[in-house]
Amino acid sequence: MESFKARVKQGVDFVLDFTEFIISWMNKTTRGALKRLAGFNPLWNQNVDMVVNKDGQPRTKEEFLANIKKTVEGTAIEKFFKDDPKFIEKLAEKAAALGESEDSAICKEDIFAKTAQVTLHQQVLYCDDSSSMKDSNKCEHRWTAQNELINRIARVTTRILPEGEGVYLRYISQTIEHSDSLKFEEIPRAIQTLKPSGNTPIGTNLKTKILEPLVYSKLPYGLKRPILISVITDGAPTKSVEKESTFVEAIEECGDRLEKNGLPRQSVKFLIGQVGTAEDAKNFLSQLRNNTKIEDVVFVATLGEQF
Repeated sequence: MESFKARVKQGVDFVLDFTEFIISWMNKTTRGALKRLAGFNPLWNQNVDMVVNKDGQPRTKEEFLANIKKTVEGTAIEKFFKDDPKFIEKLAEKAAALGESEDSAICKEDIFAKTAQVTLHQQVLYCDDSSSMKDSNKCEHRWTAQNELINRIARVTTRILPEGEGVYLRYISQTIEHSDSLKFEEIPRAIQTLKPSGNTPIGTNLKTKILEPLVYSKLPYGLKRPILISVITDGAPTKSVEKESTFVEAIEECGDRLEKNGLPRQSVKFLIGQVGTAEDAKNFLSQLRNNTKIEDVVFVATLGEQF
């Protein structure tokens, strides 16, 4: 039987191009509410890619900038940058600077456009640190797998961010200092002292640790970028500390408050994936995947098959 570590490596490699999840998600939601939002139509199909890159691979800052502008033009994302046009220019400058580096693969043709779409979102990683995440659990190295996944996701999404922009890192139970806007090289230091312990109040702390400080406190005018919250977990909520419905209720409330303040519900989106093979996690994620109330803002990744 293939070892868990081998499956972890396979899964992490699969997630290296994290943007593929976003593309699948956008394709999915296009058939739902996103399609009803004027102009908010994903560009990630072969025909549009051929239009965006009709002159071949972009090689200059100006071409990169034009590529990004085409990517967001007329979408809900665009409104977040009307008051800060330099953000996109800085993004393009960084991408152009990668042209001769070992990381230039993420700036190739359509891959760059996909990466740009993701990096225009504020990235928040919401990770599981419950006791079941210990590496010894069922011979699955869940904690190690999650740390690898954090690093690989962050690597892709931070490479072409302007200076001062980075990934926000949050854990369900524990609080770590200096975990806002982390650069890629700062992430290992931020997570190295953590040990898994405690329960999984995933919905309660989604609200208190992420939605209240990063979203609600900034409404109605302070939300400068759309937010993508990537949730990694190995299990369902701990029933002794919160209802199973708390997580979904937090997501629904987020959408309601965004709309109340004149913003699309899709201004905050959620990508959710499983580490390990726990049945309760599979059931929990299956319920999320089939919940029509949140389907426009939630994509449940099939990480369980890979990890």
